[in-house]
Amino acid sequence: MSDSDKEGRERVAAAKPLFSPDDIEDLKNTFAKVLESGRLILGEQTHAFEEEFKTYVGAEHAVAVSSCTAAIQIALRYHNVQGREVILPTNNFVGVVSAVIAEGGQPVLAEMDPHTFCGDTDDILARITDATAGVIVVHIAGLISPDIARLRKACDEKGLFLLEDASHAHGASIDGQSSGALTDVGCFSFYPTTILTTCVGGMLTTRNPELAAYARSVRHHGVGGGLEDIVLLGNNWCMSELHAAMGRSQLQRVDANVDHRNRMVSRYREGLRDSTWLTIPACPDNIRHAYYKFPTLLAPEVDCPGFRRTLFEDYGIENGAIYNPPCHLQPVLRNKFGYSEGLFPVAEAILSRQLCPPMHSAITESEVDRTIESIKAVAQRFGLE
Repeated sequence: MSDSDKEGRERVAAAKPLFSPDDIEDLKNTFAKVLESGRLILGEQTHAFEEEFKTYVGAEHAVAVSSCTAAIQIALRYHNVQGREVILPTNNFVGVVSAVIAEGGQPVLAEMDPHTFCGDTDDILARITDATAGVIVVHIAGLISPDIARLRKACDEKGLFLLEDASHAHGASIDGQSSGALTDVGCFSFYPTTILTTCVGGMLTTRNPELAAYARSVRHHGVGGGLEDIVLLGNNWCMSELHAAMGRSQLQRVDANVDHRNRMVSRYREGLRDSTWLTIPACPDNIRHAYYKFPTLLAPEVDCPGFRRTLFEDYGIENGAIYNPPCHLQPVLRNKFGYSEGLFPVAEAILSRQLCPPMHSAITESEVDRTIESIKAVAQRFGLE
């Protein structure tokens, strides 16, 4: 695949991590010290990253693990979802559903909200039964669910856990409270495209000391006093010292990265405000959006796949959507549970129209401007302008 468009210009990346030359040089030195120490897991870097991350989020505890999926599985195992139902939106990463299944739970999918793209709170609450163990709320694209307080109240009243999937929401907040500290447990991803990356990795945050102690044991094979003292059924879910060092470096950038993303979104909004064939969702005033992605909606009559393909192939603008197809239309889940089209019409309709232009912490004003011009040019070719 070429790295340039038809005019020979370099492609505009949809997502990529940001490491400054100084970051890279500092990490080289830190990596050397880690390797020389001989302590490659559960050492000084991991402990420091956990302490710094919990302080940043405002949680009582933070436990570094190998992925967000691992964090979610640990939380589900702690809450003993075996044979019980866990409610989560269908517009979600299929790995979250896999985590529920792996822990013996029954995933119960719910509809999405067409305005926020988060889960539809009314539909989530309507699906609670006597068999429900808890709810997973997903902060889609970096927007904390505006209904998080309502979900929290309902789950508290019914004795259910509420888990934040904050994979997209590093640096996001609502009413001044950070993602990852709003519910029983928060789970973060540090995947290469996330706002804070460790290449691969994750973090579990909680105010519950028992859950934190459980997570520290289970991530390392279920140890008690050591590997000769296994007290729980666990896994090899530790974060390496090298990944933790990278996380500490990246954590220093989170606020600046989120501020930059918000400035670039404002530039997109201004440049595309007269595009009647494109809907740009608003962000509530009490929420600081992290903008892991910048989701927009093409009008229903637009050939969305063709529009996106032309934008990439002819103009060199990488783009995407968020969780299209939704979980209930993923082949593995269709085959396992017999899901079919039409089950969640809102999610199917909205996700099929999504256009996410480039958004990352290194994107420049000129790249945003080029993307705006390219989107308008494609719209003109499609007879929309």
